[in-house]
Order: sequence, then structure tokens, then C-alpha cells
Amino acid sequence: MRHLLIALAAALVLSACGTVPYTPVEYPLRDGLIPPVNVKGQVETANAQSSTAPVIVYSYGGTKLSSDLRSITDVMVKQTQTELAKAARPETGASKSIELKVESLKSTYKFFYWNSELKFVAKLGNGETVMKTVPHGSGVLLQDLNGCIAESVMVLLNDPKVRAYLAE
Repeated sequence: MRHLLIALAAALVLSACGTVPYTPVEYPLRDGLIPPVNVKGQVETANAQSSTAPVIVYSYGGTKLSSDLRSITDVMVKQTQTELAKAARPETGASKSIELKVESLKSTYKFFYWNSELKFVAKLGNGETVMKTVPHGSGVLLQDLNGCIAESVMVLLNDPKVRAYLAE
């Protein structure tokens, strides 16, 4: 009987453990967070992150969420294209490029609230590099992670170097 109780307790404890896949999705930004920007020429955004190795984006109390940096960067690239299409005031000019690379995304839990941080690098077609660390917080874990990607897009497209490059 004692062994049965120990086995049952171990099964219950281990059932709460494990790594669950996290699939990043676009979290919509409300209108007005990215002001209109003059854009001379077409802009191509690309995923410069080659790593598909699993990374833990959240770990607390035996629960872990895992994704890969290429998938996270894919969402950031697509949302950058979407937000740029909404905010752009197109003009004729030479083509532009932005290569994005998410270097990390991590969320931590603290008393019914999640705080995440995303680090990314944007290489502009003129050779300049923009490196940012973007914090985000939410009362819902998945909104925290997806919202951090969205907020990173907002930070990217509001950066003075990026805006100047798009307008040149």
C-alpha cells in the first residue's frame, strides 16, 4: 500500500512536469501605435535567424514552453510587413531591406503576472544595425509572449534609424 501511494504521488508530481510547444502567433497592434512613415521604394523584410534548435521561452513550477528562434523571428518578420503596410506613405525610390534576427525571448512569472523580454537585431540595407531589448508584461502568459513580439515590431518601426533609412 505504501509503495502504491508513493507511485501515485510520483505520477501526480511528474504529470505537472514537461515541456509544451509554444507556437508564436501575431498579436495585433492597435492603430496609431506606429505613426505614418515615409517609405521610398519597396521594403523587403527577411528572417536572418537560422537556428531551429529548441529554446525554452518560459519555465515555472514544472511547466516549460519551448519554441525555436526561427519561428519567433518568422512572426516578427510577418508582423513587420503587416504594420509597415498600414503605416507606410509610399514614394518612389530604391528598394530597401531589413533582416531581422530574434536572439532571445523569455517570460518570467511573478505573482499572477508575466514579464517577457525579447532581444533582436535588425540589419538595414544601408549597413546599419539596430539592436534592441524589448520588455513586455501581461496577466496572460501567451499574450505576454506574443505581445512581446508585437511590441518589438512597434519598437523597430518607431526607431529613428529605421524611420530615416525607410525615408532615404
